[in-house]
Amino acid sequence: MVFRRIAVLLFAAALGAGGLTACSSDGGGGGGDQKAKRPFPSAPELAVTGDSLSFDPDELTVPAGKLNIALTAGDQFHDFVIEDVDGIVEAGSGETETAGFEITKPGEYTFYCSVPGHRQGGMEGTLTVE
Repeated sequence: MVFRRIAVLLFAAALGAGGLTACSSDGGGGGGDQKAKRPFPSAPELAVTGDSLSFDPDELTVPAGKLNIALTAGDQFHDFVIEDVDGIVEAGSGETETAGFEITKPGEYTFYCSVPGHRQGGMEGTLTVE
C-alpha cells in the first residue's frame, strides 16, 4: 500500500513538472530568450509584412541607431529577429506589433522569422545599416 502511494505521488510530481514546462513556452517562435523592446519615440519606423513564408519587403535600409519595426502577420503567427541584434517582434495572424531595435554598427544583417520551419522555408531578408 505504501509503495502504491509513493508511485502515485511520483507520477503526480512528474505530470506537474511536464505541465510547468508546457506553460513556459515562448509562443511558438524560435527566438529563444529574445525579448521584445518597446518602440523608441521619434525613431524611424519600418513596416514589414510576414505572409506565406516571406517578408515584404525583404530588403531594408536604415541609418545606424535606433529604429522601430512594425510587423504585420498575415496568414499565421510570425516574428521578426535580426541576427546578432537583441530584440524580437511577434505578431499573431492579422495583427500588427511594433518593437524597437538599436543597431550602431553599419553593415548587412540578416533578419528572419524564427518560428520553426519558417526561415528554412525562405522567410528571411537583408537589413542594410548605413
